[in-house]
Amino acid sequence: MGMEAEIPAITKAIDGLYVMNGNDRLKELARMREKAMHDRASELEEAILTGEERGIAKGMEKGLKKGIEKGIEKGMEKLIYGMRAAGFTEEQIAAAVKATKNGI
Repeated sequence: MGMEAEIPAITKAIDGLYVMNGNDRLKELARMREKAMHDRASELEEAILTGEERGIAKGMEKGLKKGIEKGIEKGMEKLIYGMRAAGFTEEQIAAAVKATKNGI
């Protein structure tokens, strides 16, 4: 925005202040408007913080779930490797994996 555009806006604002300065009702309306704008900004800030907190909690929940799944997967890989090293057949390993996945 150029200086030419700013000067009329500033002049208009100053003129408005002069008018308000002599009018108690306008001053009260301006104060109420300022308070409403401040209250709205506070509400928006609170909503943003609440949203961030929810997002962090959701992310942690998903991360934990993903970590547990990866841990189980790695445990199964070690189980299979250990069973193969111990000489179990593929059928025995498959049965053990199935039983483990079914919670037995």
